[in-house]
Amino acid sequence: MSNKKIDLGVLGQLGASDREHILGMVKGGATRREVMAWMMASGATVAVAGSVFGAAEKALANTPKRGGSLRIAGDQHGPADTLDPILGTASIDYFRGRMFYGSLVRLQDDLSYEPELAEEVLTNDDATEWTFKIRRGVEFHDGKTLTADDVVYSMNRHMGENSASVSSSLVDMVERWEKVNDYEVRAVLASPNADLPNALGTFHFKIVQDGWEDFSTTVGTGPYKVEDFSPGVRTIGVRNENYWEDGAYLDSIEHFGIGDSVSRVNAFMAGDVDLMANVPASFIEQIEQTEGRDIWSVESAKYLNIAVRMDIEPYNNPDLIKAMQYLMDRNRLVRGTLKGQGSLGNDHPIGPAYFDHCPDIPQRELDHDKAKWHFERSGIGSTTIPVITAEVGQGTVEQCLFLQREAATIGMNIDVQKVTTDGYWGAVWMTAPICVVNWNMRPTANIMLTLAYKGDAPWNESYWVNDQFDELLVNVRAVTDPDTRRQMYCDMQTLIHEEAGTILPAFSNYVDGVASVVQGRTYVPLGIFGGSESAPYLWRSDA
Repeated sequence: MSNKKIDLGVLGQLGASDREHILGMVKGGATRREVMAWMMASGATVAVAGSVFGAAEKALANTPKRGGSLRIAGDQHGPADTLDPILGTASIDYFRGRMFYGSLVRLQDDLSYEPELAEEVLTNDDATEWTFKIRRGVEFHDGKTLTADDVVYSMNRHMGENSASVSSSLVDMVERWEKVNDYEVRAVLASPNADLPNALGTFHFKIVQDGWEDFSTTVGTGPYKVEDFSPGVRTIGVRNENYWEDGAYLDSIEHFGIGDSVSRVNAFMAGDVDLMANVPASFIEQIEQTEGRDIWSVESAKYLNIAVRMDIEPYNNPDLIKAMQYLMDRNRLVRGTLKGQGSLGNDHPIGPAYFDHCPDIPQRELDHDKAKWHFERSGIGSTTIPVITAEVGQGTVEQCLFLQREAATIGMNIDVQKVTTDGYWGAVWMTAPICVVNWNMRPTANIMLTLAYKGDAPWNESYWVNDQFDELLVNVRAVTDPDTRRQMYCDMQTLIHEEAGTILPAFSNYVDGVASVVQGRTYVPLGIFGGSESAPYLWRSDA
C-alpha cells in the first residue's frame, strides 16, 4: 500500500483487500485512532489515514442494511384495490405491484429503460419485432422457475377485444407474442413502435405466473411475498429470501390508505407511519423543520385536471368547456396551493418535462371577458353544473373551489360536491359527467396520450373521439424525422387544447413524506414514492 500514489480520501481507490479490511474494522466498532494506526503502520500519512476513516464511515452509512419494517400510508384505498396488475388504477395498486412482481424492463430516473426479468432486449431495423431474452434462475415465490411461458401468458392478458387490461391500448399494435424457446420471447407488431419497451416498463405489465387467475393472493418474482391482502384495508408483504438481485432489505412492508390528508400528516408526524403519499403543500415547511422527517420531492409532468364527459349533455357543450378553461386561476394554484411545487398547465397533458412537449401553443390564462363570451354563447344559463371532487391529489379540491369562485362572477352556477377518496376511482371517475382526476406522468408522450385520449382507450375519461388525433397518434410511432415528429406531436396537443373535455390548470411535483432513517429512495417521475419503483430498494439505516 505504501507504494501506491492514490487519493485515499476516496475509499473506492483502495485495493480490494485493504478496502474490505478497513470496512470490517469500522463495522466492527474500531475507533478512528485504531484505523489510522493500522494504516500508518502500512505507510499512509496521518492526513490520508484520517480521510479513509471518514470515507469508510460514509460508505457503511450508505450500505443497505437488512432488517426492520416500514408502515406506508397511501392516499387512496377501497374495495377496488387489486393484486391483478392489469387492473390497477390507483397509486396504491402500483406500489403494491412493485412489491410483489417484476417486469421485463424497468424505468430509470431519466425515464430510459433497462432490462429486468429480460436480460437483453433486441429489435429489428423498423421496430416491428422485439425480442426479449429471459433472465435465467429467477424464481416465483412458490419456487417455480420463470420461463418464457410465464411471459407469454402475462403479455397475452393484454391482448384481444375481451382483455380486461386497462393498458391494452399501449400494446394494441402487437399482433402476437411468440415463444422462441424456454428463455426467449418475441413480440411481432402490426405497425412500428419504438416506445414498446418503455410501455412494458409501466405499472400494468408485470409478469404473473402462467395460468394464474385467482388474485385474492398472488405469487410473483418481486422482492416481497404476500402475507395479507385485504382490499380497502391493508397489504402486508414479507421478504422474498430468494429474490434474484440485491434488494428486499426489509423484513416486511405494511401498506394501507389514509384518505384524509390531515389525518395522514398527523400519523406521519406522530411516527405511526414511516412514509406518506402526497404531502399537502401547507405542511411542507413544518415537515422540513422537524427532526427525523424529510420531504421526498420529484419533479414531474404529473397533472391534475377536471374531466368533462363529451358524451353527456349539456356538459359536453364546447363553449361551456371553454368558459371553464378561461376561469381557471392557474398562477394562484401553482404559487399558492402547490407552494411552487409545480408549473402552469395549458389544458393538454404533455408538459415541459416530456421530450415531445410543444411550446408553441399560447398559454391559456384567467380571462373573465372571454369566459363570459363563451358562457353566454353556450346557452347554459342558470343550469347547475355539478363538479365532483375529492382529495385524490394535491390541488384537486382547490382547483374546483377556484373555478366556482370565478364562475360566480359571470353568473355561472358551479356546484362543487366533495366526496371521500375511498372507492373514488371505481364509483366516480369515468362515471360522473364532470369530476377531478390526478394523472401520473408516463415515460413518453405517446404512452400518455394513448392511455387517456385515444378514442377507444379504456381510460379515455372525457370520452373524446377524434379520428385525426387517433391517426396521428399511431402514425408518429414510426416517424424518425425530428421536424415531422415535432409537428405531429404539436398537432395532437393542439387538438386536445382546443377540442377535448380537459380542464388542466397545473402540473405538480410528487411530494411525499419520509422518515429520515428510510434510505434507498428512487426518483422516477411517474408516481408516488419515486415512481412506485422504490419497494425493492428501501432500507432502514437504524436496522
